[in-house]
Amino acid sequence: MTIITNNYENVLKEMIISKFSNILRKELSQSNVNSVFNYINFSSNLDEALCNLAKESLIIIFKAIDTSYCNSIERKRKYHIKAHLPRTILTIFGEITFTRTFYTDKNNKGSYCHLDRFLGLKKHDYFDPYIKSVIVEKAANNSIPTVCDFINDLIGNRIKLEYKIKYLNRQTVRNIILDAKISTPEKVELETPNTIYLIADEKWAPTQNNNGNKVMIKSIVIFDSIKGNKRKFLNNKKIFASFENGFLDEVLDYLYYTYDMDKIKSIVIMGDGAKWIKSLISHFKVNNNTNVIFALDKFHFKQAIHHICLNKNLEYVLASYVINDNKINFKNFTKELKDSFPHRNETIDKKKEYILNNWNYIQNLYKYKLSCPMESQISHNLAYLLTSRPKGYSFKMLSKILKIRLLYKNKENIKLLYLNNFNKNKIIEYNQERLNFDIYDNYKQIIPGYKNKLYTPNIINYI
Repeated sequence: MTIITNNYENVLKEMIISKFSNILRKELSQSNVNSVFNYINFSSNLDEALCNLAKESLIIIFKAIDTSYCNSIERKRKYHIKAHLPRTILTIFGEITFTRTFYTDKNNKGSYCHLDRFLGLKKHDYFDPYIKSVIVEKAANNSIPTVCDFINDLIGNRIKLEYKIKYLNRQTVRNIILDAKISTPEKVELETPNTIYLIADEKWAPTQNNNGNKVMIKSIVIFDSIKGNKRKFLNNKKIFASFENGFLDEVLDYLYYTYDMDKIKSIVIMGDGAKWIKSLISHFKVNNNTNVIFALDKFHFKQAIHHICLNKNLEYVLASYVINDNKINFKNFTKELKDSFPHRNETIDKKKEYILNNWNYIQNLYKYKLSCPMESQISHNLAYLLTSRPKGYSFKMLSKILKIRLLYKNKENIKLLYLNNFNKNKIIEYNQERLNFDIYDNYKQIIPGYKNKLYTPNIINYI
């Protein structure tokens, strides 16, 4: 079916020529000599004319679609004309109002609007689908007030020296995010490596209507290697996070779909030694052929050593006892520190027990030469958006923001996933190309060469 005839094409051409001719005449007649405002005014008027042209063109096209269907044989066979009603929607070019035809079915008397159905516009929806998709996409990496300001600046003439009309407020943006139904990204099978790495941590997020309590968001990052020279990145990285049940099953489903689990020889788990993280050892023991190794991450090991010693030279000594599996010297050294600094006994005892409880896991850290970037991951993936600003989320909003945040960090196209599911009542799977890596900073390894009269440490890759 031909929607736009030669007549409509000629109309659009005449509109373009007329608008830009008027702009040129106006600017040349009113311009000031040697003024930057000549450039600003010309750019602003041009931008405004383009927006007006786009709005008028959309109205003409919508009218052509509506008229074409109204005169079609299919419509005359199935529907009676019921009414012609106006509709106003907000687009990125500005607000437009157009008329569409409603029909009554000849058999069941049901109502039908072809133009709304053809364009995929929801009933009584003021904001067009693209604006909504941008709102959802921007909310994955920005606060709601920032999203609100961005969308308001996006609509209509973008080059203005005075304040623009504010079409959206924070509550509107919040409601659009809460109502968003986003497709499930396509699952992709990857080449199976010998070893899969899994790093885990948690972040406490403030909530609303929860007696001032925070909720623990557990996060797991999966990758199969660390690549790069000066600039390191986790290869085939996949991020998971949730404060709800079923979180670990989702991770297992991903592993089973993405890799041939029978070919994986080792799964290396790294974290701060929390109870739920250590329980991952049994959870990911998927078969007898796979060896599951847990290692304490270096950040928390170094932090505990620092809290015990508060002196870099002493830290190297104490760390060397742990790395070289010398518990007797480690205990004696901490006892001497307690005797020398009795006011710090509580801290020393607490961190000492932490290291002893994770002693074997620290050995694994250095035995397998592991590096755990989970602190930077939890900061970039969750803390940046959820806890870096003084605010609290309802559980429903937290769940939604967390979902789109993970899509963003996993390099998914949020706008496509949102629009693909725009007219669906259930979440569907969407086939699209995915990027399977991300880049993060990794500091160079430094081997200290400390010597003192008490002990000559043999430290391998401590920092």
